[in-house]
Order: sequence, then C-alpha cells, then structure tokens
Amino acid sequence: MYDFIEKKSCDLVVLGGGGSGMVAAVRAAQLTGKKVIVLEKAAATGGGALFAGTVRTFGSKWQADRNLPDTTAEYARDMLDKTYWRLDTKLVANTLHGTGWFFDWLCEQNLGIENKFEIGKYAFEIPSGPLGPQMTSKQQYGYGFGHFVMDKMQAQCQKYGIEVLTKHPVVDVAVKKGKIVAAIAKSEAGYVRVACKACIMSTGSWINNEKILKKCCPQFVGMKQWMDPSAHMSITYTGDAIPLAEKVGAFVDYDSFCLRLMGPMHVSKSKVFMTMCQSPFIITVNLNGQRYSAEPVGHIGHFEDGHVQIAQPHGQSFDIFDENTLKATFQLPRRNLSNPHDLQVLGDINLPDTMEEVYRSIEEGFAQGDKNIFRADTLEELADKMSVNKENFLNTVRKYNESCKIGFDADFFKSKDTLVPLNRPPYYAILGKLMTDGAFGGVKVNPDMQAYRPDGSLVEGLYVTGDFASGRFINLGGVKRQVLNDLSWAFSSGFLAGTNAGKYLESLVVFI
Repeated sequence: MYDFIEKKSCDLVVLGGGGSGMVAAVRAAQLTGKKVIVLEKAAATGGGALFAGTVRTFGSKWQADRNLPDTTAEYARDMLDKTYWRLDTKLVANTLHGTGWFFDWLCEQNLGIENKFEIGKYAFEIPSGPLGPQMTSKQQYGYGFGHFVMDKMQAQCQKYGIEVLTKHPVVDVAVKKGKIVAAIAKSEAGYVRVACKACIMSTGSWINNEKILKKCCPQFVGMKQWMDPSAHMSITYTGDAIPLAEKVGAFVDYDSFCLRLMGPMHVSKSKVFMTMCQSPFIITVNLNGQRYSAEPVGHIGHFEDGHVQIAQPHGQSFDIFDENTLKATFQLPRRNLSNPHDLQVLGDINLPDTMEEVYRSIEEGFAQGDKNIFRADTLEELADKMSVNKENFLNTVRKYNESCKIGFDADFFKSKDTLVPLNRPPYYAILGKLMTDGAFGGVKVNPDMQAYRPDGSLVEGLYVTGDFASGRFINLGGVKRQVLNDLSWAFSSGFLAGTNAGKYLESLVVFI
C-alpha cells in the first residue's frame, strides 16, 4: 500500500512531540536505555506547552524540603466533588502524585535547577491547591514553566539518543494481534515506516477537525473567523490519531469530547481598560446592544465564562464604563502587590495610584492606535463606534440606569452595591472576544495511562497522554470539569506513560 523511502525500528515510538510526548519519550529512554523515536507533525516540538506558564505540584521532595503543607487529599476531595466522583480515584491519585514524581525527576535529570524556582501557586488556584515550585519572578525564561521544561527535554533527547523527527505526521499504524507494531509517517520526501514494540499517543486535540466540531460543539463552527489566533487552535490539531486508536481497538470516548471556552477576552495597550474589564461596576453588551450576564462576565470563572460568551453574535461583546464607574472602581481596595496571588474577590483590580495616572494610561492607549478601545461624548456616538444596535443599546443603558436608581437589577441581578449609573461622559468601551483553551477528549486510559478497549480490557503496549487522553475530567453538558490543569496533566501523564511503557518494554521476553 505504501512505497516507503525509509524503514526504521525502535522499542518505543511516541506519536507527538508536545509537552506530554517529550516527557514520556525522555522518561522511557532514561528508565530503560532502549531506542525511542518521536514523530512530530509540526516543524518543531513543544506544542501548547511552550505557551503555558504555571503548574501544580503535589508531594515533591522540593516541597517537603521547604516544609510546605501537603494538600493532596484536600485538593483531591474538592476536585472530585466538582466532578461528582465520576472519575477513577486511582487515576486521580496517580496523576496528582505524578506531578511531584515528575518534578523530582526533572531536578534529578538537571542538577542545580531546583534553585530556579520560588514558592508560589498555580495562576488560577483554589484554596486547597498546593504551594509549590514556580518560575522565579525575576527569571524571564521563554513563556514560563512549559517552555523551560521543553528546552530541558530537547537536551535530554540528545543525551539519551532519542530520535526526534519533525514534519513527520503519522498517517497510519500497522496492527498485529491487537497491538501496534509500526507507525507510518509521511515526511516531505515520502512515507517512513517505524517498527516498534510499544507506542505512546500524545497527538493533542482535534479542534481543527470540522466533522468532530459539528458533532460535539456546533456553536463553535464558524466562530474562528471572529477570534484572535491562539496556540490552542494550532492547525496541526486535527485529531489524526482518532482513526489510529480505533484501528488498534482502543476505546475513543466521544462522550468526553468538549471544548474549554473563555471570554470575553480583552487585549489593550492601556492598563486601565484591561483593569476595568474586571470592575463590578461596568456593563457588558453584545453586538445586539444588549446585556446577557451579570457583570463582569468573568465572575463566572476564567474557564467557564466562554460558555456564556459563545452564545453571543460572533462571540463578541463590549465592556462599557464612564466617569462614574471609573471613579467607583478607583476607590476599591488595592491588590496586595507583595503577594502576587492575592486577588480581589471582585476581580484583579489594580488601577494606577492616582486619577492623573489613570487618565494618562487611557490617553496612551488611544495615542498608540489601540483598535480595541473606544471613547465618545454621547451614548449614540459610542454605539456607532462599536457598530452595535443603537436603539437596543440606548434602551439597555436607560433600563440599567433605572435599575441603579431603584437599587435592584431585575434583569441580571447584580449586587446592589455595584449598581452605578452610566450617565457621566465621556463613555468608554473595550472589545471582548471569545477564546478557547483547547479541545479535549480521546482515548480512555487507566491509572497507568494505558489505553482501554470498549470492553474494559487493555490494549497491549499502547499508552495515551495529554489532551488526547480521557480520564481526568468530565464533560458536563459541554463544559469541561477537571481535576488537574492542562500543563500539570501533560507532564504528569507523560511521566506516568513513559514510566509504564518502560516497564512494559522491560517485561518483554525475547525467545531465541
């Protein structure tokens, strides 16, 4: 069927060179000394991990040496409550512990790097989340922890003789007796066959697979033209491994398939406009000029608000404020800058120290040609600049001001103490857009990251990691409820898969 330009062989083939795939490859090679080949579709390795900043780490030696409390049990209970205890608790335990095992291993493989980290928390932590290693505030290393680890994994690939073939998308697998015995990649020169004894699938998401999108999230189809480019929407994420997994008999859990949506997301050169997006005193309208949620919309949660935003035309909206709301926001208590994890209950409110600086920041944004911010002396003029339905917009503001007067928001139930009328020009607006944190769901795995079959048995020699593995989250009506954030899961699942694939390879008996 294929005219191969080259045939290779290895003990372990890793499909995908993203965060989880690279960790899995290095861990397996380090553990066994056996031959590992990574096949990556893109021109470079790293994937979405290159753009991820912070992680959660549980039970590491680094934390114990600093007498940090181990909150693994408390955190696990909290997150399993949120996922209604529908997940395999052994898998949850393994992946949480795996974060600490991975970090200790990272330090062991790269002596002296433990001093590059400071005590901190994951960027969107819950109260029971762990204090653990984060990149130091003074160290600017790429895009954060993910980039740092990917650089280390590339160096380790050279150390352990791991062959990394970029621009080698895998198009097929050879299956014998229910096991993958070779991966077939199509390079720029032609087809390459890589024989293997075990396989790890780390191929990422399917967010650019239109067929799957129409099935699992039809609202999202067609939205991309209105969205800003994102690493989570890489053109390489087309779900290539789905038919490969099904060919070997793995259970592709389509019920788990979901998107994680965010929004409204804002980009502005003005610190004031970015801060006002979090103010409880603003109102938010869609392109129809109508409110659609209590403000700020982000109060729902950074990774939940997008499921409201996607229902708006083009996934777009505008946050509106005036002199009244600007000054009310300025009077809120300041964030404690000595503690970077001290966030306001009402949002991350951190305006400049004086109103003169506030106005200076606003002017700087306009002076720099910021196309996402607007200002007008009348509401009619602001509506024109935003290109929203003017009649609806004027009615929306009028009705909101009436709510402020009586002290009750009958439409969207904002707190009484946040009802500040919009009636003092100039009026301001900032554009907000729908964004996504990626698409998730794939092969159901056991606590060792080994692939299940539909009947509950396991696929011999096949392990699955990262966004293509199903097991650390539930799909709650299209909303992803997870027990561990993506970067932590990538490194933990990769470490576990590499460890267990290595053990599997060591267990194979060669008969002569």
